[in-house]
Amino acid sequence: MVAVEYGTKECQFCYVLRPNRSLSWRQNLAVFAGLCVVTLACVIPLVAMGFWPVLPFAGLELAAVGIGLYYVTCRCHECEVICVAADSIRIERGRRRLQQRWVLPRTWARVILNGCSRQWYPSRLLIRAHGRTVEVGRFLVEEERLRLARDLTCCLRVGP
Repeated sequence: MVAVEYGTKECQFCYVLRPNRSLSWRQNLAVFAGLCVVTLACVIPLVAMGFWPVLPFAGLELAAVGIGLYYVTCRCHECEVICVAADSIRIERGRRRLQQRWVLPRTWARVILNGCSRQWYPSRLLIRAHGRTVEVGRFLVEEERLRLARDLTCCLRVGP
């Protein structure tokens, strides 16, 4: 998902990139709790009948699902901010707080969209200046990435 702000205090154009997410953190916890209840409802009668080896496997299954759900939910809270100012481009990336930051000169910056020869593999959107390259929008769908590349190219052409 791409949100655009124009004419803020620090920059002329500001792009805020976030992955599309269908569920919030609490909703993911509710889904996981539901899976735990259903699994335990199926396992407890089997344990009561003497099939106790089922319990550790059910626990391992719930642990694997929980770890995977946690990992995916954390990745869905990633955020990238691209601020295009009069003389520079500032790219910030992080989850919950700023983790990485790049500042590139605007006059030398170029937007590069590298496609892949395989149709199923997504393209890569790069901003390059003075030999430094930063990939942005890794989590965007292809149409959003193409539109962002077009918008960034146009806003870099517009003079300060």
